[in-house]
Amino acid sequence: MDEKQFLVSETALAELLSVCRYCSAECTPVIKFFRGTFIYTSSKCLNGHEFTWSSQPCHNTLPWSNLFTATAILTSGCNATKVLQVFKNMNLQMFTARTYNRLQAYYVVPSATKTWDFEQSQLLTEIKDGASQDVVVGGDARCDSPGYSAKYGTYTIMDLERNKILDFQLVQSNEVKGSSHMELAGLKRAMGFLKDHVNIKTLVTDRHSMVKKYMKDCHAEKNHYFDVWHIAKGVSKKLETASKKVSGEQIRPWIKSIANHCHWTASSSEDDGELKQAKWASVVNHIANKHENHSRKYPRCEHAPINDERLWIKEGSVPYKLMKEIILSPFLVKDIAKLSPAHQTYSLEVFHSVVNHYAPKSTHFYYPAILSVAALHFNENSGRQQATSKSGELQYGISYPKAKKGLEAVVKPKKTPPTFNYVTIIKQAVHERRSSECPSYRSAALDISVLNEDVPVPLTQKFEHFEKAALILRHSSRYARR
Repeated sequence: MDEKQFLVSETALAELLSVCRYCSAECTPVIKFFRGTFIYTSSKCLNGHEFTWSSQPCHNTLPWSNLFTATAILTSGCNATKVLQVFKNMNLQMFTARTYNRLQAYYVVPSATKTWDFEQSQLLTEIKDGASQDVVVGGDARCDSPGYSAKYGTYTIMDLERNKILDFQLVQSNEVKGSSHMELAGLKRAMGFLKDHVNIKTLVTDRHSMVKKYMKDCHAEKNHYFDVWHIAKGVSKKLETASKKVSGEQIRPWIKSIANHCHWTASSSEDDGELKQAKWASVVNHIANKHENHSRKYPRCEHAPINDERLWIKEGSVPYKLMKEIILSPFLVKDIAKLSPAHQTYSLEVFHSVVNHYAPKSTHFYYPAILSVAALHFNENSGRQQATSKSGELQYGISYPKAKKGLEAVVKPKKTPPTFNYVTIIKQAVHERRSSECPSYRSAALDISVLNEDVPVPLTQKFEHFEKAALILRHSSRYARR
């Protein structure tokens, strides 16, 4: 399983097998058959000696390299169709897409999900046996395609103090009323699963209206906060739109400052909701160069006297009214009181980028296995340290944020290279499943039929059935020549 693999050309292989292993006489090797990456040859020398050679060990009739190649494709986040096309372009002997799908379904997918289940159980047991079972978690959803036509929605719960994925729940759109309801369904499932293992003290999410109502009605005893970045981003987008209106150009220079003010409001107010609202509302006076008499809770600005000239916005002007309408929106001000003072869901966005590597949006994958691999990868590498040079200096990389459109650059710490120990564990699970648990395709097929009992029915099952032959007869092109 840990042996190195090599590419060997047909000519070099023929040269290697052209000498008799018994008398060193000349042989004529003949390839008897291929089976994916497996090759079986027979050679006969001038003195009548015969011997056979196979390129790799097999289990019954299944070559191990076929199985481990299928494992490598899934655990590396590659698209199987493209990888097999690469092999075809190289003229490299390989199994077909049909064989890959069978190996994936029978062995690789069950092994990947089993590995995640074990690692998840270990993590939850560690928390449960710790000094405190109370956890601060973040929750967020990801759909498999943009817009409102998503088939799958994944809701992830992360321990924000340990920076580890605790659970993810996959929801198919036909299990709920529609794709917009998948986020709430995923949260409910995750909360239901975790309640037997840990005590969720605090949950940090975005401002999803269904999630807000659910937490208020069903989990009022838990602290429910909103992620600051999501709110600041939403406000910035609205201000950006307002700045493009007639007489709204004065708004643009203030957008970054107001976003920063949102972060400062959350971090400087601890758990005082009224103080957060008062600080947030004070920015309406600040942009008009008024820094006192804001409110009883927050009477004056805390910054030093401002002596430099700034593009203050005149109170009562069109841009001032546009900004005030956005900043003091009743729905926004109400949610400002629940800004998370300490923990944010940035790491969940990082996890979503890991999922995007393994399962790009708008591409169909078997999501339970892909999500398991992504969670294993994230949890193994979430604690990576900043890389250092040979002289011991901390390393950084220059980044150009997309939102800045090249006008600004920032530096980001370079992390040490990621590790992939989980891949070895999955390969071991694949080997064990084939060698002892399911030594044949038949037994593996029976096993996955049990594992897939809870999988929701395909979206197309409720559709009307059409005969293919009738559709072909009806098919025509609007550009066909008459």
